[in-house]
Amino acid sequence: MKHREFYDQHFSRDDFPDDTIEHCHFYRCGFDRADLSELRFLHCKFYDEQHDAGCSFYRATLKDTLFSHCDLSMSDFRHTDAIGLEISDCKAQGTDFRGASFRNMIGQNSYFCTATLLRNNFCYASFEDVILEQCDLRENRWSEANLLAAKFSGSDLSGGEFHHIDWQSADFTCCDLTGCDLSQLDVRRVDLTGVKITQEQQSQLLEPLGIIVI
Repeated sequence: MKHREFYDQHFSRDDFPDDTIEHCHFYRCGFDRADLSELRFLHCKFYDEQHDAGCSFYRATLKDTLFSHCDLSMSDFRHTDAIGLEISDCKAQGTDFRGASFRNMIGQNSYFCTATLLRNNFCYASFEDVILEQCDLRENRWSEANLLAAKFSGSDLSGGEFHHIDWQSADFTCCDLTGCDLSQLDVRRVDLTGVKITQEQQSQLLEPLGIIVI
């Protein structure tokens, strides 16, 4: 499917006979509870500027689904089954991922996460209570995002932008934070156990405490 526009429609998997959807525009459309597993959305637009509204993927299945170079701004990804989801080079300001699951359960209390989120703009997005542990999350913009109770432990967050976030609200233990601006992070209040940083960042973190690294 290529170069088509849709307005106020609801979609199911049967509406996508091809696995790849390119350069399509979806305005105020719904994908609620649809199984979109393994579909590839390339250069698609899911945001309506005129109404400042995104599309709804509420409780959709997004296993191994790919969004690349798309505009997902203001979209609703709440309670999606997002194991293996890949979002790369996308505009995703104001997206809502609350309740989304990126976990593969291998036992009653045992799991591992699978997701790839690269070079996206997640400014003002909500990842409240989302678990994204040991995932590839490089070079995203997280400024002003809601990260309350989010768990990123062990993930690669290198090159990310974290302006005006509450560092204390999320779990960043064992993360790769190299290349991130940590000037707003207070080492006295945030658990940085196992975190990977550079010497330059070390100086940035310790300078507010009056410690000079040479």
